[in-house]
Amino acid sequence: MKIALGTVQFGINYGVSNTSGQTSQNQIQQIIELAKTASITTIDTASAYGDAEARLGQCGLSSFKVVSKIKPITSQSNVNDCVTNDLDKTLKDLQLPAIYGLLLHNAQDFNHYPELTAILKNKKAQGLVEKIGLSLYSPTQISDEMLCFADLVQIPVNIFDQRFIKTGALDRLKSKNIEVHTRSAFLQGLLLMSEGDWPAYFNPIKPQLERFHQLAKKLNTSPLSLALNYVMNITQIDKVVVGINNLAQLEGILINIDNPNYDIDFEEISLQDEHFINPANWQIS
Repeated sequence: MKIALGTVQFGINYGVSNTSGQTSQNQIQQIIELAKTASITTIDTASAYGDAEARLGQCGLSSFKVVSKIKPITSQSNVNDCVTNDLDKTLKDLQLPAIYGLLLHNAQDFNHYPELTAILKNKKAQGLVEKIGLSLYSPTQISDEMLCFADLVQIPVNIFDQRFIKTGALDRLKSKNIEVHTRSAFLQGLLLMSEGDWPAYFNPIKPQLERFHQLAKKLNTSPLSLALNYVMNITQIDKVVVGINNLAQLEGILINIDNPNYDIDFEEISLQDEHFINPANWQIS
């Protein structure tokens, strides 16, 4: 199964369209059970996601490949201690002896702290993680040094944000046999919001949002299905991380997975302005 379970909502209230808040422990357990039944094998989490890892650890994760992320490193930190303490807590919270992937949550740390390469490779050599890498935000963060280091990366890709595709960055990653996971298929839920419900911040891209919804209607499909299957059908992508708030959302995702043959040039509705395609830049009260 190409879907990976995103868990940020398990630990914090996250997402522009999230009106239900943090996921309950009972819902988390039900989501994990459905994921097993649906042959979802990968869970994406992070030490920065509140208590998400501890809550996941209560569910029994031995059958999953878990990918976590190291918190951004502060300049005054002892880098080795920072990584070691973070990973130790992650393993303890998840109740696992090792995890599949460990990424730098802040890709800038890779350049700021050169010793990270050896530290993370050591964790891999110790058998605590199988793959190491970075969570990227822009194709400009890819370097030859990064390509030699990373086994696994996470990147943003959605029908509006096609930067990694159009620049050739995705092909470059795959040419080095790097496993690629994507996030933000629904742009934090923005693509799934009903027409007219968008926060005023997005008024400058209202024509593009309307066009996306019109395209879904033209193709006789839902915005969820169109956004999801756009990313699912990119062959260079290994896993599509989808953040889940509740069981009904996961059920909706699973029934909308399809292999449509759209005769559409999706590049026409892509956006370049990072004020709108990078949620870190959003100014929403």
